[in-house]
Amino acid sequence: MVTESRRQQGQQDQQGEIGPLTLPTLLQSLCGEQQTGTLTLKDGSITKTLYFESGRVVFAASTDPEDRLGQLFFKRGMITLSALKEAVVSSVEESRRMGTILIKIKAIRPQDLIWGVTEQVRMMVLSVFAWTRGTYLFQPGPLPSNEVITLKVPTPDLVMSGVKSIEAWSRVEAAVCEMETRYHASPRLDELARELNLSLDEWTLLALCESGFTLGQMCDDSPLGDFELCRLIWGFMVVGLLLKQEATQTASMG
Repeated sequence: MVTESRRQQGQQDQQGEIGPLTLPTLLQSLCGEQQTGTLTLKDGSITKTLYFESGRVVFAASTDPEDRLGQLFFKRGMITLSALKEAVVSSVEESRRMGTILIKIKAIRPQDLIWGVTEQVRMMVLSVFAWTRGTYLFQPGPLPSNEVITLKVPTPDLVMSGVKSIEAWSRVEAAVCEMETRYHASPRLDELARELNLSLDEWTLLALCESGFTLGQMCDDSPLGDFELCRLIWGFMVVGLLLKQEATQTASMG
């Protein structure tokens, strides 16, 4: 259950527990409300923080060692193991950021740093879509610092990518409901789709929804696999492209 507390500035925090369907909807909600502030996610010893500016995720931070910038470059084959170890030691000794050290020791180029920080933030955001437990706290207000390199991907596109990375059928099934459920395109479809990088198959699926097909009929008619189709339906609902009509409503119209 979501609870809210009054902050000194007169704005409201949003906090609650993370469940199987929580984070995609929460991120899209903050986007739709054009919120500016900090979203802190905690699960055990891991804390990830997403920074929103006017509804867009612009930066992220994490206590998970796997999210570190040096490891990203190393895993992508862009720096050697010796360069990684040297940079880790120098970063601690000089109290400087990893990217600055990697450029200093000529392990990467300045343009590589821009790509690396952007990709690091994007991967941090996508990683939280795997979370099904923990807590969240959104605190509205000015961001703590101005980052030179920020993420430029629209939040709805991140949400779609995040949902498409989810592999648990139990989560997808809980979101899409019954085979007789019908999905209709939102009146704001054209407007909302501008911020999404949709494939031809995804546009074709939306066209089936505009025809008022049930979930079962779409599974029969679409070239997509049923799991992929159901996962896309969930993503489309979260970002507002589709509206759901429950099976009971459909039956009453028959």
